This record gives sequence, C-alpha cells and structure tokens, in this order.
Amino acid sequence: MQPRIQPDAPTKSLLCRFNKKVWLALTALIVSIPLFYYLMTLYIFFYVPQEQPLYETTTRHLDDTLRIAFIGDSWADYHTSLRGDTIIDNAAKPIFSHPIKSSTRGKKGAISKEIYYFMYSSKTEEHSYEPDRCTQPLIEDRPDYCVVFAGINDVTFKRPTSFYAQNLRLIIRLLLHNGIRPVVMEIPLVNFTYPIQWQRYYERWFFFIRSIVMGTYWKSGEDYQNALREELTKQHLTVSIRPTTGSSTVTICVSI
Repeated sequence: MQPRIQPDAPTKSLLCRFNKKVWLALTALIVSIPLFYYLMTLYIFFYVPQEQPLYETTTRHLDDTLRIAFIGDSWADYHTSLRGDTIIDNAAKPIFSHPIKSSTRGKKGAISKEIYYFMYSSKTEEHSYEPDRCTQPLIEDRPDYCVVFAGINDVTFKRPTSFYAQNLRLIIRLLLHNGIRPVVMEIPLVNFTYPIQWQRYYERWFFFIRSIVMGTYWKSGEDYQNALREELTKQHLTVSIRPTTGSSTVTICVSI
C-alpha cells in the first residue's frame, strides 16, 4: 500500500524556507546595525576632526612671571616623567631677570585629535581617569606661551594630512582665543616606518591596506607640515618659520 501524500507538504516546505531567510535577514540586520555604529564611531574619532565649543579662561596674572605650558605626545609625557619643568625653571633663573614657570602634560602615542581633546579635560572631572593627560588646567592657568608637540604619531599611523592640519588649527584657535601664544614644534625628520616593522604580520598588512585607502602610504612628515602651513594660511593666521640651530627641526610660531 502506497503512503498517502499530503497535498500541502510542498507549501509548508517553501514557507519554512521563507521563514528561515527572514530570520537570517533580521539577525544579520540586528548584528550589522550596532557593528556599523561602532565602526563609524571609531572612524569619526580617528579620522574626522571635530570642533568643540570654545571656552574662555578667567585667570589674570599681575606678576612678572613668564609662564610656559608644554602639551602634546610622548615628548611631553617623558618631559613630565623626567621632571623637565624643574630643569627648565632652574636653567632659566640665571638667564632671565624675571622668574619663569613651566608646566607640562602629555600622552605617549597621542594623535593630534587626542591632544586637542585633552584641552577639554580637567583633572577635577570624574571621567578624567588619567589626570596627567588632562591639559585644560594648564590652559586655564593662562600661560604666556604654549608649546605644542604633535604630529609624529599622525605620520606614523598614516592619518590623513588634513586630519592633522585641522586638529592643529583647532588647538591653535583655542589658545589664541585665550590670549596664549602658540609655538608648534614641526614634525622631525625621522624614520616613520621603523615602528611598523615590529608589528605582527597581519597588522602590517592591515596598516598597509588602510594607508593605501586613505592615500597616505607615501606621505612623509614634510607633507603633513605643508598641509598645516596651507591650513593656517587659509585661516589668515600669520606664520613664521624659525630654524633651530644645528637641527633640521623648525618651530612654527603663530602670531596673535
């Protein structure tokens, strides 16, 4: 006796397949939305400059002390660790007739956008988990000059040249808004490919693909510095280049 065939069996089979596809599509959509949001957040932070509202300091010094602040990347970080402020203050005493006070904060490996964001972070805030990196108190102290060390990590990790130039412009803009004279140290001529050689094989390939997509693989420190000069010229800021004696490093002084 032959088994009885249900006439609606094929219909149920097609319906089950359709339901599976719907569930797979919904699952993929649910997973992709937060993943896309997470990746876009990372992209915006590491590749897109974001201007913050300007704030104004209320500090007014009536003494004759020359105040100098140093902010930036690893140079400022090591400067703090090695008590560079004390060395500068002691060395300046026999040279200048008036006292000098220097203060430094920085983060090793910081890119230009992080250095800019640290200017909006106070050590008194609860979310400031690393107070040595929060440079807002240095700005609020209203120094006469602020020396900025930035860019070497932007070149090393091949951020776009416009990313570096625009972040430096935002840093300079905040300093000028508070009557502080910016002194931006130019990117030194060093081997930027050396740190990449110590990365894992797949990390080097990821770095290579990313820099090719961003169009920065063949960019050098000079390209980033030229982009900064063009950005400052476009913003009608007066820029003077002062070579350092016996060195290829130069200082960009932006006048008020």
